[in-house]
Amino acid sequence: MSDPESDDEPAPADAFAALSDPVRVDILDALTDHHRDEGPEPVGFAALRRRVGVRDSGRFRYHLNQLRARFVERTDDGYRLTATGARVAGAILAGTYTESVSLGPAELDSTCPFCGTPAVATVQDGQCVVSCAEDHPLFSWHVPANATTDATLSEVVALAELFAFQAIEQALAGVCTQCYDSVETTIGDPAEPGFRAVCDTCPARVAGPISFPLLVDPDVASWCRTHGYTLREDHVWEFPFVGDDASVEAVDARGTQSGADADDGDTTVDGGELVVTVAIDDDSLTATLDGDGRVVAVEEN
Repeated sequence: MSDPESDDEPAPADAFAALSDPVRVDILDALTDHHRDEGPEPVGFAALRRRVGVRDSGRFRYHLNQLRARFVERTDDGYRLTATGARVAGAILAGTYTESVSLGPAELDSTCPFCGTPAVATVQDGQCVVSCAEDHPLFSWHVPANATTDATLSEVVALAELFAFQAIEQALAGVCTQCYDSVETTIGDPAEPGFRAVCDTCPARVAGPISFPLLVDPDVASWCRTHGYTLREDHVWEFPFVGDDASVEAVDARGTQSGADADDGDTTVDGGELVVTVAIDDDSLTATLDGDGRVVAVEEN
């Protein structure tokens, strides 16, 4: 039998205050080791105390109780991490919140689509940034410090791109990539199109060109693959239509299209869609995006 749920949820500050003592971090570490060795089976109080190395059972019980409910669960057979405790322990032990790694700058085997100069990558304070000698911004995404261990800068960039496109898919599903709260996505308007997802709960945000949601659509990805481009083999900025090369038109509720260059300024309608035409070589594809950035129709031209 597990602890009954409390009607009073601890405040965020109280929850993180529970992690302020080194003994409590050691308890999470010991429970993580136990889970790794024995699976989800609980560990008894005495065995857990021996793992942590605290002789005073009263002192140990006090610190263990500070972790209960939110991070540690008590059962009839002992103690184990909650799902939240497992995530927090993993982040702490991996150095997600404490380590800082710097790499680069270094040139990548890629060129800037705007000026043709080599793409240059850096990692600073957990942020992977790709630009060029002319300072054209090409890509930026957060990478945890432990993910950069023994990795080349090129491998870190590839991992950052993977994280970015997973975040786009998650945002399109209405879920924040950081706190997992609800998030809404938008695509701007034809005069200033762009994919955006901003969380109201935490600082997480996804921002990029209007072509970002296209690249995670299976039909568009398949079309790109037939023209020699895949997200596994190519960088996002290397796709010919990423950036300013996509043609964007608005579609109002009546299905009427308005060009992005329309002079009257009335090119969007609440609840309307955007039609995005992308080109590779001599072929083009038209994708219709709803107001949330989801691809609702794809047509090869």
